[in-house]
Amino acid sequence: MTIVEIEYYKGDTLLYGRKIDESELKYQIREIEACYDRDVDNFIELFCRRFGWTIFETEDIPDFIYDRDIGKLY
Repeated sequence: MTIVEIEYYKGDTLLYGRKIDESELKYQIREIEACYDRDVDNFIELFCRRFGWTIFETEDIPDFIYDRDIGKLY
């Protein structure tokens, strides 16, 4: 399982999904950033639906953090 934290103005959201590496996660992020609806900002919903991620409530440390405000994955 991979845990990803998405940081952005709506608040931080943790997601979990199948085990993937950084290059696959970057690909997924690029795909969603290119097509999400900016008027309603459905990034998280589209990301989950398209790539099988699930919103997660946990204290676990994420494998990756994606800061949408600056577009950086670390």
